[in-house]
Amino acid sequence: MLLENRFPIPTMDERPIDGVIILGGHTGSGFVSQQRDQPQQNRSAERLTMGLKLHRQYPNVPLVFSGFSGKLFHQGWSEADVIQRLLFDLSVPLGRVQFEKTSRNTYENAVNSRQLLLPQPGSRWILVTSAAHMPRSIGSFEAAGWTGIIPYPVDYTTGTDFETLYSLQQGFGSMRQTLHEIAGLVVYRLTGRSNQMLPGAQGN
Repeated sequence: MLLENRFPIPTMDERPIDGVIILGGHTGSGFVSQQRDQPQQNRSAERLTMGLKLHRQYPNVPLVFSGFSGKLFHQGWSEADVIQRLLFDLSVPLGRVQFEKTSRNTYENAVNSRQLLLPQPGSRWILVTSAAHMPRSIGSFEAAGWTGIIPYPVDYTTGTDFETLYSLQQGFGSMRQTLHEIAGLVVYRLTGRSNQMLPGAQGN
């Protein structure tokens, strides 16, 4: 809950948007996808579905998928391969879709996407990723030199009160995800891949 509440869901105004960036980590097994010839998604699939919603809202700006694979030894389709197949199956036009196909972690998402997109000063980019992952993502993007990033958290695992934490299964799942992200935040700060220990919206 601590991490998921660091950034609120933004209320989009009338100011122009330069693009939408969706971080990887929402595809399933590339090996199974290849073997079964069917694109796999995982429990973070809301990154894709909300990204597509924003793409419909802003159809004239780039929709960017960033990521190759987070696995140490990758097998089968890459994240880009899986997403391309999903978009094809869903009849999503690819004219404004771009793929950053080399990143293996959040900091590389930030660096490689910046090299691909060359964002200009004053530009505004929506960043879509899981709510618990958003603090580390914003820290990485800012450390990589991005400005004008609008965090758009999705894929919540907790509600707005503590009721869901009384579920043993949900409580353990949330705790495991929180510990993973906290460890990532510490490592990223110590290695200079984030400019803050716990990034958050202004006032947090």
